[in-house]
Amino acid sequence: MALFCPSAHALDPSKSFHHYVRNHWSLEQGLPQLSVLAIAQDKPGYLWFGTQAGLSRFDGVRFTNFDLDNTPELPSTWIQALRTDSDGRLWIGTPQGLAVREGNRIRAIPLAPGEAAGVVDVLALSADAAGRLLVATSRGVMVVADGRLKMLHPLADGGALALHVDEDGTLWVGARGRVHLFDGEGERTLPLPDAASLNTITSLARHDGRLWAGTDAGLFVLMGRQWHRHGDVAAASGGIQALYEDRDGILWASTRDIVYRLRRGRLLERIPGNGPLAEIRAFYEDRESNLWLGSNNEGVSRAWNGWTRRYSRAEGLLQPLLWSTAQGPDGRIWVGSDDGVSVLEDGRFRLLVPGPALPHPAAYSLLPEDGQTWIGTRDGVALYRDGRVQRPRVLDALDAAQVNGIVRDRQGRLWFATSTGLYRWDGGDRLHHYATKAGLRDARVRVLLETRDGRMLVGTQSGLYEFIDERLVPVPLTGTGVEAPHIVALHELAGGQWLAGALSEEVMLVFDGQRWTRLDKARGIPANAPFFFAEDGNGFLWVGGLRGIYRVPVADILAATQDPAKRVTARTLLNERGDRHGGQKGDCCNGAGNSRGFMTGNAVWLPTRDGVVVMATDQPLDNDYVPESVIERVQVQGRWQPADADATWSLPNAARDLRFEFTTLSFQASDHIDIRYRLKGYDEAWKLLDDPHQRSATYTNLPAGQYVFEVIGTNNSGVSGRAAATQAFTIAPYFYESPWFYVLLAMALGVLVLLSNRWVLRRHQNRNIALERLVQQRTLDLQQANRQLEAISLTDPLTGLHNRRYLTRQLPADIAYYQRMPKFATGVDVLAFVLLDIDHFKSINDGHGHQAGDHVLQTVAHRLRTLSRDGDYVIRWGGEEFLMVFRPMPRHDLHALGRRICTAIASEPVDVAGTRLQVTASLGLIGYPPFPETPDLLGWEQLVSLADRALYEVKAHGRNGWALYEASPSPSPLPDADHVRRDPGELVRDGHLALRGPHHPTAAAPSPTD
Repeated sequence: MALFCPSAHALDPSKSFHHYVRNHWSLEQGLPQLSVLAIAQDKPGYLWFGTQAGLSRFDGVRFTNFDLDNTPELPSTWIQALRTDSDGRLWIGTPQGLAVREGNRIRAIPLAPGEAAGVVDVLALSADAAGRLLVATSRGVMVVADGRLKMLHPLADGGALALHVDEDGTLWVGARGRVHLFDGEGERTLPLPDAASLNTITSLARHDGRLWAGTDAGLFVLMGRQWHRHGDVAAASGGIQALYEDRDGILWASTRDIVYRLRRGRLLERIPGNGPLAEIRAFYEDRESNLWLGSNNEGVSRAWNGWTRRYSRAEGLLQPLLWSTAQGPDGRIWVGSDDGVSVLEDGRFRLLVPGPALPHPAAYSLLPEDGQTWIGTRDGVALYRDGRVQRPRVLDALDAAQVNGIVRDRQGRLWFATSTGLYRWDGGDRLHHYATKAGLRDARVRVLLETRDGRMLVGTQSGLYEFIDERLVPVPLTGTGVEAPHIVALHELAGGQWLAGALSEEVMLVFDGQRWTRLDKARGIPANAPFFFAEDGNGFLWVGGLRGIYRVPVADILAATQDPAKRVTARTLLNERGDRHGGQKGDCCNGAGNSRGFMTGNAVWLPTRDGVVVMATDQPLDNDYVPESVIERVQVQGRWQPADADATWSLPNAARDLRFEFTTLSFQASDHIDIRYRLKGYDEAWKLLDDPHQRSATYTNLPAGQYVFEVIGTNNSGVSGRAAATQAFTIAPYFYESPWFYVLLAMALGVLVLLSNRWVLRRHQNRNIALERLVQQRTLDLQQANRQLEAISLTDPLTGLHNRRYLTRQLPADIAYYQRMPKFATGVDVLAFVLLDIDHFKSINDGHGHQAGDHVLQTVAHRLRTLSRDGDYVIRWGGEEFLMVFRPMPRHDLHALGRRICTAIASEPVDVAGTRLQVTASLGLIGYPPFPETPDLLGWEQLVSLADRALYEVKAHGRNGWALYEASPSPSPLPDADHVRRDPGELVRDGHLALRGPHHPTAAAPSPTD
């Protein structure tokens, strides 16, 4: 079991790659392009990805992209090298030269005087012992000095292709067919073997005390003065794409279709380069020891060590849906699947008993013994002995029963917990059966436990019993609030206390020898029906259930039995739903009864819907990385400006509405971090950001004064940043808010007193003036009221979205504006019209009430808002229909837009009165104008009609998807505008518009149930 002990490694080398927790990001999540060629992490902690379509900054949730449109200072959008230096600058290498980002500004690096003019192709970046930036270029190795590129080591025949600097300052430069060495003795050349003399060196790395070179002919290692090919790394077409040694001394190498891991120079694992792992061009290990892998055509992936191992199909398991697992006396791991029984030996599964050889294919319970194993199925019991399956005739009475547990007591008797009662076999010709006549309220027995003092506890679907003198005596659960719960797990603590897990109530029941105590969500226990209990040697109880794994201090449980106000401190470590603060996401745990897991060698083994999951109980579980929080930008009077922590802004008196965007940089579990913020001088206490994806805060109608906006976050383990990010500012007062106003007011009153005698004489005149002012004020009030009424008439009261009237007023002017934009006028960009209808909305109203339907509409409206940008429209079109109009975007992005909207709506069920409703929607899309050559052929009203027609096709073909109309070649000329505006469907019937779709997002596989 040493294989499963915890390790201090960031990426434990004893784990196979598929045991790591992996995530993937692509275009749908915001990357500007699928090719990720370079990765770096800056001083605050942002990750930067270099792609073929620009530079992208990532905070774990959001991508911020930089291209020539918003950052014209970039030499090129093709980013092929990145590096950060000790001063916090980000260096950017492109085929058109070098650039640097300092603060919020990017600038190109010019050539030094005397350097030959022309383009400098930057292929790699490094730094020498003095901290100077070294640049591998098509001319050779250059260095940045005094803000300019200067030649350091000129190289002919292709220049410098790769760089590596040793700790002693030795510089290695990869070129075509050779490596140049620069040290205190000067320059030396180390050519590749003759067979590789024409090949290029793509990357260099120091590993196992030796230099390694990745080439387009394979992987080479320098031994003495000679290069030797590494035989375990195939010389695939294209050769080595990238090399990287992580902090644990593991060398990662990639080809087009394989990722290799080497340890101490020897092959550790060969990982198929499928999907997100195809053609890895960049490796990078961040400060939290996450390994990032940039693919040439699949985006970027992240792997971190995680807290579990999962043994499933990759280890040879033919049927990953497991019901039972147990360890035999010889140490082998037995698993019962939905189609037979297998054993895990030396990290691989071997099928021992195929499903058809059993009374029923599902091996629901197991009891391995010396030389034999009992197998309980959904239709009786079998015995595996001497390599074959046997059916003892004395156990024929179990043939129609689901066998939930098999236990051999200290007297050598076998007990069977089944769906038709409790059975006992003493080894003779008689089988004893105990059901309702023996005292059970319900004959369905789930789980058995023989206590250390020899008592036999029996958990059933209608309560807990004890077997006494051939009778089943109910065990009263007094004080728990449950009379006959469905008991699915039993355990005896080291101190003799009993634990029982109840399925339907999702509670843990504790008996301390005198009374029962109920522990549930109100007492700190996660909502997770316990299927398995185990106690480790460090004072923790480990609990596995349908929704995951959690642990709780045994001392807390015992204290809770004595103090009704005591809340236990439970920590969820594995969670199926990916809940916030729910630990690592992953499948767990299956079945209810005996053999639902075991603990051995400081590890818990549990059967799941995807093989067996193993969690070491003494591994470090905390992420000790101290995250930094950053205020990114502030919106002042409708304009965004970068935050500046070192400055105190002086804002004008009209700047009363401010919006702050901020983040906390931690990548191990970005969804599980907490971010708190406050506006000192306005907020009395810190506020917790409810949604970690929506990292912004808005303040309106602020009074004049001095303020400091502060943000601080914690990572997924609760580790807080060292200091809050701040932005100080002052808002100037209006005239009537200043002290001088009151001085002037006092002076005016004095003058008024002095002139009071004149007031008597002019009373009549003043009265007329006052009446006139009153009329003016009433007129202003009426105008204000009219404006408010108009705003109300343009807004849907339920969702807060704009309505049709607002669109009718605003859209024509926007279209006229966009027609002046070159890309829109030429048809490259289009306005995206998306008509959306919530699927089965009538059944939601009918089944859950109109209040639930309103809540669903509000939730969908909120999700649609999060997808919109400034300038986009989100309209309540009527009933359960919404219309979205997106400002100009590339015409080819419409399909991805449909997928993103469908995915966002169905991403998470909607909570309605304790019920989680899965809400989906059907979408119809069309771009405006559909025919660039005749942009005025259709008005926006006809576009909505066509989107509705596409929506109808999605509704008619399964819902939960999208379809879009696109222009298609047609031999017939386009009809005249008046005709098609009366009937835009003619464009479809005549073949001028073709329907693409319907498309549907991939549906999640149904979860097996007990």
